[in-house]
Amino acid sequence: MNLSVVPDFLAIGGLVLVFAGLLRRTRQTRPRYWLVGWAMILVHIVAQFVERNLAAGPGADAALAVSLSMLLLSSVAFIWAGSDARLAWWRDLAITLAAAIPDVAFFVLAAYGSEERIPYLLCTVLGLASTAWVFRRDRRKPFWGVPVVVGFYALQGMLAWHGAIGQALDWMLFWHYLAVAFCFYRGATGPSVGVVFTTVSFVAWAAVFPVASALDPWLAGWGIENEAWNLPKFLVATGMIFTLLEEQIGHAEHASQHDALTGLPNRRVFANRLEQALRRARESGGRIAMLVIDLNDFKRINDTLGHAAGDALLHFVAQRLQQGIRAGDTLARLGGDEFAAILPEVADRAAALARAERLARAFDASTEFQGQWLSIGASIGLALYPDDGQDETRLYAAADRAMYASKLAERAGQDDVDPEMA
Repeated sequence: MNLSVVPDFLAIGGLVLVFAGLLRRTRQTRPRYWLVGWAMILVHIVAQFVERNLAAGPGADAALAVSLSMLLLSSVAFIWAGSDARLAWWRDLAITLAAAIPDVAFFVLAAYGSEERIPYLLCTVLGLASTAWVFRRDRRKPFWGVPVVVGFYALQGMLAWHGAIGQALDWMLFWHYLAVAFCFYRGATGPSVGVVFTTVSFVAWAAVFPVASALDPWLAGWGIENEAWNLPKFLVATGMIFTLLEEQIGHAEHASQHDALTGLPNRRVFANRLEQALRRARESGGRIAMLVIDLNDFKRINDTLGHAAGDALLHFVAQRLQQGIRAGDTLARLGGDEFAAILPEVADRAAALARAERLARAFDASTEFQGQWLSIGASIGLALYPDDGQDETRLYAAADRAMYASKLAERAGQDDVDPEMA
C-alpha cells in the first residue's frame, strides 16, 4: 500500500480543524473561504491516496479526476476569499461552482485520458466566458484584468489544440494560484509581514506545477516530490494563520485606544496627543486650544428613554462633531457624555472661539430613535495655551472650569425665562 500522502493528510486535516476553530472566534468572511479551500485540499489528498492504491482502470481515473478537480476548486475558493464581491454565503458558493464547472470538466477529460481536441477547446471557451462573467462582478477589477484572463485561456486553448494536455493542466493550476496570490494581497488591509509572506508563498505554490513537471525527468527516483513540492502549501497555511494573528493584534490595539461606542480616540490617546501638541507648540512658539464638551440633560434621556437611546444619541453626536473638525485636530470621548478636542495651531482666542462655535452647531441637528426625535444641547469650555495653562493638567482644568461656567450661565438664563413664555 502506498502511504506517501498520509503525512499530508494528517497535516492538512489538522489545519482544517484549526480554521474551523478560528471561525467560531471571528465573524470575518475570509476564513470561511479559507476553510472551504483547505477542506478541498484535504479531499484532494484523500482522492490522491485512493488513486495511488488502485489498479489502473475507471476507479483510478475517477479518483484522479476528483483529486485534480479539488486542487483547482480550492484555488477558486482562495480567490473568492480575497475578493470584495462577496454576496450571501450560498450565493457565493453557487457562483464559485458555476464558474469553475468548465475548468473542472477540462480536468475530468484529462483524467480519463480523452484525446479528442474539440471537448477541450469547448471547455476552454466556456471557462473563459464563465470566468469573465464572475470577474465583472469585482468592483475593484484592474483595467488590464480582462485582457490577461483572455490571454490565460488563449494559451490553454493553444496547448489543448496541440495535444499538450499535461502542460495545459499545469498552466491552468499555475495561473489560478497566481491569481490567488494577487487577490490575497489586494484583499489585505495592508502590506504586513504576514500578508507579504503568504503572497510569496502562494506564488511559490503556483510555480510548483510547471517547475515540478519540468524537473521531473531529472529528479525522478529522488523521492523529494512530497517534501519539496508540498512545502509552499504549508508555508501558505502558516502565513494565513500569522495574518489572522496580526489582524487580531491590530484590532486589540485599536480597541485599547478607541471608544467602543463612538470609535473616537479614548482618554489615554487624547492625553498622549495633547502632550505631543503642547511639545510642538513650545518648540514653535505657537498656540493650541483645548475644548471640553459636556452634553446637557443627557441623564434625563438615559432615565426616560433608556440607555439604548442614550447610546444612539452619543453615537450621533460623535459623528456630527467629527464633521466640524479639521484634519490634524483630535476629537475624543473622555467618558460618559464628555468629549474633548485639541485644536493645534490656532492664531488667537478669537479664532479658537470661532472653531468652537462651529462645533457647537453640531448640536443643532437631531436624530431619530425608535420613532422619537432626539436632540440635546452642550456646554463647551475653551482653554488656550499658553494663556490659560502651560501644561496638560492646567490646560484641562481651565477648559473644564470654562465648561462648567458655560453650563451655569445657560441654567441661569433658563431660570430667568418667564415660565408662561417658555
